[in-house]
Amino acid sequence: MSTALLNTPGPLMLGGEPASTAVRDFVPIAAELVKDFSHASPTFKAFNMQSVQEDMVAVTAQGLQLAIQLMDHRKLPTDRDLDSIHTLTVRQAHKGVPLSAILALTDEGISVIRNRILSRADAEDAANLKELNQLIFTAAQRLHSFVSVSYLAAIPAGAQLEESSAGALVKAMLDGGDPTEIALQMGIELAPRYLVLRLLVNLPKPRPGARDGAHQRLQAYRDLAAAQAKVAAHFGAKLLEAPAPQRGLVLIEGTPHWGLVSEVVRQAQAKIGVEITAVGENAALEDLAAAQRSTRELVHLVRRLGLPAQSYRMEDLALEYQLTRSGPGRDSLIDLLRPLDNNPELLQTLSVHLANDQHRQRTASALGLHTNTVDNRIKRIAQLTGLDPTLPSELLKLRAAMIALTFVSTDVDVRPVKL
Repeated sequence: MSTALLNTPGPLMLGGEPASTAVRDFVPIAAELVKDFSHASPTFKAFNMQSVQEDMVAVTAQGLQLAIQLMDHRKLPTDRDLDSIHTLTVRQAHKGVPLSAILALTDEGISVIRNRILSRADAEDAANLKELNQLIFTAAQRLHSFVSVSYLAAIPAGAQLEESSAGALVKAMLDGGDPTEIALQMGIELAPRYLVLRLLVNLPKPRPGARDGAHQRLQAYRDLAAAQAKVAAHFGAKLLEAPAPQRGLVLIEGTPHWGLVSEVVRQAQAKIGVEITAVGENAALEDLAAAQRSTRELVHLVRRLGLPAQSYRMEDLALEYQLTRSGPGRDSLIDLLRPLDNNPELLQTLSVHLANDQHRQRTASALGLHTNTVDNRIKRIAQLTGLDPTLPSELLKLRAAMIALTFVSTDVDVRPVKL
C-alpha cells in the first residue's frame, strides 16, 4: 500500500460520516460474530465453547478496535498494538483450537466488517471505497501473518493442551491412549472407525532476494490451514482436527467413500490454488495410532519420490512402499544403477524416460534433446547396467531400482518454520 494513503490526514469517510461508525459498537458486534460462527463451524462445535468463546470474543473485539484505528488514522497496527491478539492466539493454541479454525474466524470477521462498512456507502464514495479496500487488504495480510506466527510459536515452546479439549481428545486417540474419559466429559460419542487423512502442500516458490525459506514455510502452513478448513467444512461434525504439531491431520468418522474424499480435496485445491496431496487410511478406534504413523510414512514417501499431488491410499503406494524399506533388498536394487554413478546425464535420462512411460519424444522434449540422442543414451544405459529398458522384464528392474535410489538420495525440506 502506498505511503501517501497511510499519511492522509483525517478519518476515511463513507456516506458523509467516518467509515468506522459502522463498527463503533465493537463488543456486541464481536459477540454476535463469534456466536454465529460457533454455530456454523463444525470445528468449533467439537469444543467446549464456554472455555473458548470468551477468548474468541475478546480477540475479535480487539481486531475491530484495530480496524477503527486503521480507518480513523490510516495507521497499520504495530506489534505492540497486536500484543493482546498474540496472547489470545497462544491461549487458543494451548487449548488445541486448530490454526485453520482461527484463520477461518479471522476471514469471516474481515468479511463481516467490510460488508457492514460498505452498506453505508453512496454514489459519491467511489474513491474512498477504493482506498478502503486497499486498507482492508493490507490489514488482513498483516493480521494473517501475525496470527500464524503467534500460533506456530506457541507449540514448540512446550505448550500443553488443556484437559477436556478437542485437541486433547484427538491427541489421546492418535497416541494410542484411552480417549473414553475425555470424550465423556465433552459429550462426544466416539465412532468405532475413522479415516485418518493427512494433507500436504508443497513449499511455494521463494520470493526474489529471500535469504532463507522461512517465508515459504510460513506460506505453506497458511495454505495447509486453508485446505484443512475446506475439508472440515464439507464433513462437518463428522470430522475432528488434530492439534499442532500434527498439522494437516484430520479424523473423519466412519468409512467415507474414498472417491468422495478425493473429490473434496480436488475442490479445495481448485479453490485455494495450491497443489494438495492427501494420504488416507481407515482404521478402528484402537488402531488409530498405527494408522497415523502409516500415513506419515506414506506422505514422506510421496515427497521423496516427487510423486504427483493427488489422493493416495496404501494400495496405491504398496509397490513403492515395499521397494523403499531399508534392508539388503533395497541395497541390491540400488547397486543395479551403480555403473551410472559417473554418468549423471545417463541417470537423469533414465529417470525422465521412466517418468514419461518410455515415450522417446516426451523424454527428448523434457531434456531439450534430439530423439536420436535419447536413443543413444538408452543404449549406453543398457551397456553399462546390463539391463535393457526396451525389454519388459528388465524395465521392471530398472523402475524398481530408480524408485529405491530416488528415495534414499532425495533431500526433502521438512523443517518447521523458524520463528
